[in-house]
Amino acid sequence: MPLVCADLTEIEFDILKNLKDVEGEEGEKLKNLLKLYIYTTPELKSSAYALTRSEKKSEIEEHLQDVYEAYETTDYPTENWSDEKINILSSDLIETNVLIRTGERQFLPSSKFRSLFKMLIHDIVTETEIDEYSGANIATIQLLMEFGKGTFSKETIRDGTIFINEGWMFTYATEIKKAREFMKTKKLFPGIDVPAAATA
Repeated sequence: MPLVCADLTEIEFDILKNLKDVEGEEGEKLKNLLKLYIYTTPELKSSAYALTRSEKKSEIEEHLQDVYEAYETTDYPTENWSDEKINILSSDLIETNVLIRTGERQFLPSSKFRSLFKMLIHDIVTETEIDEYSGANIATIQLLMEFGKGTFSKETIRDGTIFINEGWMFTYATEIKKAREFMKTKKLFPGIDVPAAATA
């Protein structure tokens, strides 16, 4: 049996100590330990995510550039993806609690991912002059970096961002865009009474 030697931080050692409580055989135990760690990681506050965005600005911008480049040749990158690529990607995202399976080849972002995404996109588009769809991409990139705990490749972060946003999260960006445009109009014409139906 191979022997692995590594220096661990106190946090890493505390996580590894839970190995005896995790089900599975050999390598499966490590995989299940990672899942346990990811699923039980507490949600951070808005200010902590803002600090991480600042600290990892260049890395996030690099991932964002990868996403933009995927759109240079097509408006819908996922249309050219094979079933195998989607299966591998969705499996990775399910394992890390980004997506949950709702049926055969049917998924939804997990409630934890959705609630964090909504907080992040609001903060990002409020604190910067960035457009709503770029804000959605940044929020998703940051969450994939967080949920993956450093295990996701650049390609997984790029493709995961596109897959999640095209499938679900761009809807939030569209609603924020509509709301901001509505508020701009309201400021331009402050004397006009807005019908109740327009704000419902």
